[in-house]
Amino acid sequence: MEWFDLPLFPLHTVLFPRQTLVLHVFERRYRTMIEWCLMQRVPFGVTLIQSGDEVGDEAVPHRVGTTAWIQEVTQFADGRMSVKVIGRQRFRVLYSAYDGPCLTARVQPLYDVEEPFREIEALVARVRAQFHHYNAARRPQNQTSWHIPRDPARLTWLVAGTLELDIMERQRLLASGRASERLLILSSWLEQALHQTSRSEPGGGRCG
Repeated sequence: MEWFDLPLFPLHTVLFPRQTLVLHVFERRYRTMIEWCLMQRVPFGVTLIQSGDEVGDEAVPHRVGTTAWIQEVTQFADGRMSVKVIGRQRFRVLYSAYDGPCLTARVQPLYDVEEPFREIEALVARVRAQFHHYNAARRPQNQTSWHIPRDPARLTWLVAGTLELDIMERQRLLASGRASERLLILSSWLEQALHQTSRSEPGGGRCG
């Protein structure tokens, strides 16, 4: 079984693969963790908190998270850090413990079940079209600059990272092992969002 160890940063947020996130780090234990990851050139894991708090507590994380690779660090005079990371590999926590001030875990990489593209091609096309219309409605001046991937997994992470989803819905998407399942969920959400947008436009409501 493939596994590896890494420190965890439990947060009240979900990080998707290929998504960037800026963290404001002020607790000494996490500043030390960031410095260690930089020195060792390794990632840490971002996990959604299941119970507990981000600050000064031994938070219990959900079992599925994402590795976070540090891209940029800004350190302030008072010791605080602004840390920009990008999500890469999903993982499932096999077990975790507070070995010192930070939570560390042994994790297993989480991969999608292989699905023949021809079986989900129509679904991919539908979500790409819905996402294009969604973005055009929100930011019509930028619609020519978007690149919407055809790869099913990359498409789901782009869409999921853009939409304003409930935190538990985001965790559900992250934990899903099938791109087709995520595409169905996202297609349903996009359909609702587009319907709401059309109703809010001038002349889009029902008269009489």
